[in-house]
This record gives sequence, C-alpha cells and structure tokens, in this order.
Amino acid sequence: MTPARGLALYLLAGAAWVFVGDALMAQWLYGAGHTPSPWHMVKGLVFVLLSGLLCWWLLTRMRSAEQQRGALARELAHVVRHAPAGIARVDPHSLVVLWANDRLAGWLELPALALPGRDLRELAPAVDEARAAQLLQALLAGDASHYQGEHVCRPASGGPEVLVLCQASLVPAADGQTAHLVCVLLDMGEIGAARAALAHSQRVLGLALEGSGSGLWDWDLARQRHTYSPSVLRLLRHPDPERVYGQPLLLQRLHPEDRERVQRALEHTIASGAPFEEVARLRRFDDSWCWVQARGQRHLNAAGEPERCSGIVTDLSARRAADERQRLAATVVENTIEGVVVTDAQMQILSVNASFTRLLGYHEDELRGLTPRVFKSGRHDKAFYRAMWDSMNRTGHWQGEIWNRRKDGEIFPERMSLSAVYDAQGAVTHYVCMFTDISEEKQQQERLDFLAHCDPLTGLANRLWFGEQLQDVVQQAARSGELLAVLLLNLDRFKDVNGSWGHAVGDQVLQHISAQVRSALRPGDLIGRLAGDEIAVVARHLRHADGAAAVARNLIGVAARPWLSPDGVAVVVGVSIGICTYPEQADSAQQLLQGAHAAVYGAKARGRGAYCFFTEQMTQDARERLQIEARLRQALALGHLRLHYQPQVNVASGRITGAEALVRWLDPEEGLISPARFIPVAESSGVIGALGDWVLREACRQGRRWRDAGLPELRIAVNVSPRQFHLNDVAGSAAQALAESGFSARCLELELTESALAERPEEARQTLLRLHALGVHIAVDDFGTGYSSLAHLKRFPIDVLKIDQGFIRDIPASGDDMAISAAIIAMGHSLGLQVVAEGVETQAQLDFLRARGCDLYQGWLCSRPLPPEQFEALLGAQPPQRADGAGASDEEAGAPPGQRPRSPAQ
Repeated sequence: MTPARGLALYLLAGAAWVFVGDALMAQWLYGAGHTPSPWHMVKGLVFVLLSGLLCWWLLTRMRSAEQQRGALARELAHVVRHAPAGIARVDPHSLVVLWANDRLAGWLELPALALPGRDLRELAPAVDEARAAQLLQALLAGDASHYQGEHVCRPASGGPEVLVLCQASLVPAADGQTAHLVCVLLDMGEIGAARAALAHSQRVLGLALEGSGSGLWDWDLARQRHTYSPSVLRLLRHPDPERVYGQPLLLQRLHPEDRERVQRALEHTIASGAPFEEVARLRRFDDSWCWVQARGQRHLNAAGEPERCSGIVTDLSARRAADERQRLAATVVENTIEGVVVTDAQMQILSVNASFTRLLGYHEDELRGLTPRVFKSGRHDKAFYRAMWDSMNRTGHWQGEIWNRRKDGEIFPERMSLSAVYDAQGAVTHYVCMFTDISEEKQQQERLDFLAHCDPLTGLANRLWFGEQLQDVVQQAARSGELLAVLLLNLDRFKDVNGSWGHAVGDQVLQHISAQVRSALRPGDLIGRLAGDEIAVVARHLRHADGAAAVARNLIGVAARPWLSPDGVAVVVGVSIGICTYPEQADSAQQLLQGAHAAVYGAKARGRGAYCFFTEQMTQDARERLQIEARLRQALALGHLRLHYQPQVNVASGRITGAEALVRWLDPEEGLISPARFIPVAESSGVIGALGDWVLREACRQGRRWRDAGLPELRIAVNVSPRQFHLNDVAGSAAQALAESGFSARCLELELTESALAERPEEARQTLLRLHALGVHIAVDDFGTGYSSLAHLKRFPIDVLKIDQGFIRDIPASGDDMAISAAIIAMGHSLGLQVVAEGVETQAQLDFLRARGCDLYQGWLCSRPLPPEQFEALLGAQPPQRADGAGASDEEAGAPPGQRPRSPAQ
C-alpha cells in the first residue's frame, strides 16, 4: 500500500470513529436526543488529521530508506559479484566458506553455489601456513586490525594455480548475524602485470626523455617542493642525487646575468598561464657552466588556482658548442689570410672569402658561375695539370706550388691546397681550394739563401760558405799540387772607430775596406768575412811563399786608403795580416784558418800594418795559453793563489806605512808561476774578473788580521787591471770586501792605469766617485807611460801618483829620467797628491827621491814582495817610532807643504 492510500484510509476510519464515538458518548452520558458539542467533534477531527499526516510522513521516510537500502544492497551485490577480486564470507573458527562471489568461483573452477560449506584452507591454502595461522589468531584475539597473506587458489580441474593476496577483516556479530570474516583475494598476476605496465610506461617515458636529451622538473607551488628527474641531476653533475630534498636547484644555480630574466619569465607564466620557455646558463656542481633550454606550463587545481609548474630542461651545451664551432669556422674562413674559393662539382665558382678578393682582386659577384681557368698564368703545361687531377682522382687532394694571375695581370706564386668534398654516396659535390701568396716567402727564401752564404753587411762570403769554398780549393790543390795561402786580415783600431764615430760609421768603414780588398784580388782568389773585424783571403796559384807576402803587402796598402765621411773627415783603418800556406804549413782547410788566426797575433805584436807567417811556435803558445787559462781557473777554485806584499816606505822617516798586494800562483806540481805568464792570459780570457775580486777580498782580510794582531795601521794597495775595471763592478766589489772583512776603507788603495781611465772616461769617473764616497784611496799606476793627461788628474778623484819604475831604473845616470821624475813629483804635489816611486833599488835613487820631496817608495832597496808572515816579521823588525815625530805616518811626516785633501769633484 502506498503512503497516500494509507493516509486516506486512516482519515476515513478516524473521521468515522470521531463521529460514531461522539454520538455514542453523548447518548451514554447524556441520554437519547442529546446532540454532541461541535467543538468536541472538531478537536477529534484535527487530532485524526494531524496524526494521519505524521503517520504519512513516517511511512514516506521508511519507504525511501527501504528503497535506498534495497538499491545499496543490489549495488553492493553487483559490485561483489563482478569485482576483479575474489570475495568470500568465512566462518572465523572453522574457516568454512559461508558465501563467495563468482570471481573466486572462477579461479577455483567451481560453481558459486558449490563453495559454501567448503574449507577455505583447502580451496586456497596459505603459502606460509604457520605465519597465516599466527596472523589469524592475532586477528581473532583483537591484536591485529586485519590479516594479509599470500594464498594459492587451486582450480578443481588441476590447472595452473593462481597466486593471490588475501586480506581478511573480522565482522563482529550484530542484528542476529554471527561474527564472520570478509576475505578479499587479489590476483597477484594482475597486480604484477599492472605494475609491469606502469614500470614499462615509466621506462618508455624515461627513455623518451633521455633520448631527447631533456629532463623533467616539477615545482609544487603549494608545498614549495621541487622534483627533478635523474637526467636533470646528471646534467647538473650532482654528487649525491639522493640528497636533493626538494631544493630549487635550477633557480639556485642560474648564472647571475640570467637569474633575474628567468625569474621574471617564470612569475609571468604562473600569473598568466603563458608557456614558459627560456635559455640560460647553469653552474654545475663541478663549477663548470652549461647552456640549457627550460620549457614548462602552469597547472591549476580544482579551485582554479595555480597548483604547480612542470616542464622539461634540455642541455644545449653540445648544440651551442657546435653552433659556436660552425660560427668560428665561418669566421676563420672569412678572416683567414689564406684565400678560399668553393666550386661545385663542375668547377663553377660558388663563393670566395675576403682574402681571395684581397689577393687576386676579384669580387665574388664577378666570379660566380666562372671556373678557376680565369686565374691561369700560362706558366704550367698540360702535364702539370694532368698530374694535379690524377692526384685529385686518386686521393681527393692535391697540394703544391702553382703560379696564378691576379686581376691586374700580375703573375705570382702561391701555395695551394685543393680538396674534394663527397656526399654520403661518395660522389663529389664540391671542391675547396685554399691558397697563400708566397711572393714574400720566395723573396725571403732568396734572402735566406744569400744570408746562408754571404755576410749581409759586406756581401762577402760568410764564415760557413768561405770554409766550404776553402775546403774545395784545398781538395783541388791536393790533386793538382797547387801552392796557396790563407791570409787573415784583422782591422787595426776598428774599436776606436766604433767608439768614436759610432757603429753606423764603423759599418761603412768595414764596407769600404771590404770593397778595397776585393778589388785588389787576383782572378781565382777567394774572400770572406769570418768575424766582426776579420776578413779572410785565399791567394791561389802561388809560385812560392814570397808571393803570399806580396799579396799581403798589396792588401795592406789598399786597406789603408782612407774612407771619407759625408762631412769630409778621412778615417784610416789599417790591417794586420796573418799568413798560413798550403801545403808547407798546413794541409787542411781547418788548419789553414787556425794557422792564419795564430799568425795574426804575431802581426799585431810587430805593430799595425804588418804581416806575419805562421810558425809552429804560435800554435804551441796558443795551446799554452789555453792550458794556463784552464789551470788558472782550477787554481782559483782550489785556493792555490797567494798574495805577497811589497812594503811602501815613507821617504822622509824610513818607516813602512803601506804595502802593495801582488798575486802569486803556487802550483802543486810546477811550483811558483810568474805573473807574467798568467796575468795576460787572465786578461784575455776574462778570468781577471774573478781573480781581481779574490785579490781584493784577500787583501782586505789580511789587512784586518794584521790590525787585529796589533800591528800599526797600514795602507794596502791592490792593482785593478783595465779589463777588470770595465768588466766588474769594482765599487760594488770593494764595498762587499770591506763589509765582509771589517777592514777600514781609508786603509784600502786601488791602483789603476791611465789606459783604464782613458778608455771610457765618463764611466770611469762615476766608478771613482763611488769609490771615493766609500773612503777608498785611488792611485794612478805607471804614471807617464800611458795616455798621460792633466785633464784626467783634474776630473778624476785621484789621491796618489805612482812613478813607473822605467823612469827610476836609470837614475842618476839618465838626466831625462831624473827630469821626468822630478816633474811628476812636483806636479803631483801641486795637485795635492801623494807620489810613490816604484822600482827603487839603490841608495842613490832614494837620495834623489828624498831631495825632490817624493813621499813614498817601494822596491828591492827595502824588500822584495814577501808572504804575509815574512812581511809581518819585517814590520816587527822596524825600530819603534820616536816621540819627536820621526817615522810618523805619511799623513803626518813627509807630506809636502802644499798637500791638501781632494774633493770628489777634483
């Protein structure tokens, strides 16, 4: 019955009850004929109406609820029946199946109605029965909320078993139903297939990302969490990808110049939904930089608000590097100094670079469509081009030198490289030609060939080419019995020309002499320049040795012809010639040159403008000089050198006030070697620099030892050779020797020759000023034998003049020597200088010096040079100094009346 029909029936029954009830009640209570009160009847009808409406509403609600329950039950039954999982209701104690759905029945290959009453442990036993029983007991005891375990469904037909995951929950007793288990069984095969499909899908997506060179990024805007695919972390070379923790790696590692631009673009994407695409630089975790392209899109949630941004990031480093290489290659081709022309397979010109236009004069528009035949010079025949194309056809490349023609018609040489370009099928598609103008290279090669054989200044054969020519001449002479001679010309005073006029004038003088000598040669003679001021000549076809002498005299004469400067100044430079003949004095080219070189020293010794023939003694002397040099270097290193000291005596008092330090060589095998043997060798070889420094240091150390021993203060004089003076820093060496030894500078005297002061006067003056500032005394040794100049005495800070022993030796027999010596003494005193006489050996010489007021003397009259111990004994043998001043020092006694100290400027 519907609620409406029930309500109508209830209202009719209620109304009838009200009317009948009220009528009966009136008769029973008030008697027959009494009419009931209308209000009483209305009240009854209202109650019936209200109660009817209430019943109708309750019935309607109950019917709707029943309908919903029925629909839900039908839906649940439908879901359970058709669910992809097996479902069963099982007795919790006996594990007997109470009900099962069709899915489970299908796995067991049994009708669903046949399953109730069957033991679930038989139909689907657990894989691990002991663990399953333990979990089930915990579930029944209330210690677990559910049971989960793997079971195996056994089909009735004996087919393949189905592995299932069983999840069971306990439903307690209620509404007359007993407690039971609801078991849900999931096919593990289907789960594995679903997982495999998901993994496959993820793998395919990952491979697609990897193949594209891109990585996935995702930004959860709500939680501010960033997620990256492994390829992004590999791109960044992250050292520990497991410890990313949602950090904004991409934003953090942007280049400072790109960060603001990328952030603005990202904010615009979030705000507007426009696609995000930017190219930027990222700093990897190894501090290298990479270029990336990031693309992404905004995503909204259900409320239409931005929820996340995601996209991909692609590494552009390789692409940009390739683009950069391509751009660089194009730039290189366009800016290379080599001309480049590209043609098609038919040799029609397609393009040329700027260097091509510069080298040949053609523009690309003029040549497009033409062939390189327009550049042919006509210097090569068909065989040349045939060989070129044979190489191209065989190797695809040709390289060599070729002559081509410029647009203006000029023919020039070029080094060309021609290469073929092939397609994938091996067919020629283009030809690329690169060439360089080698005109200057050819000219340079000619210059190099000239320089390889000739001297660039004079045009004569150089040392190497002259040696080869001489070798050929000697071989010819050996076969023919020819007599020849090598003449080595060494220019006299050539250094003076360079020093006075400059090297430019010196070069012109050398060219003049070379031209004069070459013009005086006979037919067949050879000439070459061996060194700066050495010219060698080969005089051939001589009849006897006198012929070589005649050639030498002739060359000396022509070399002496003056060279006139542009100002009209005549410059004359003579030559000294050394001669070595073949085969009498030497039998090889090397020996001829060596002999002539040795003979030059003999010619120099005879004076300028002389010649000298080679002798064997010259070779022996040269070898001895080399041996002396080697032994001297070793002696200096091993400490075989000694200093002897010759006393310097005050003429007035007769007391020793100083000493001159003289070096001696005590060889362990040969004994004492004379300074006359090794000092010239030291001068010429440069050993004099180290030797002089040693003498200076040793003299200062010895002076300090004597002073520490309580001896009177002595002035020690040390000779400085001209070579040493200009080779070493004498002032620096003196300062270092004084500092190391502690010797007083006023007790050190350096002796220099006039030639040392005259060679480079301004440089010498600066050195002397530095020495004077130290307090060191300066003496001019051998005064009167060199370039004696009062200007030197005036300009240089000199303290002492030493009269050379050559002027003392013949006193009193030589009036000239007496006059010269007296003049030197008087001049020195007039300039406020002390005067020391060397080589005093007789009392008469001393008496003369005393009469002329000479300050000091040294020589064998007092003592020969002595070792330090004997010199110290000689000092001890002197009588003590008297109180009246006799025997006073040179600063107190014996000083001439006009003597005064010198200032550095004097």
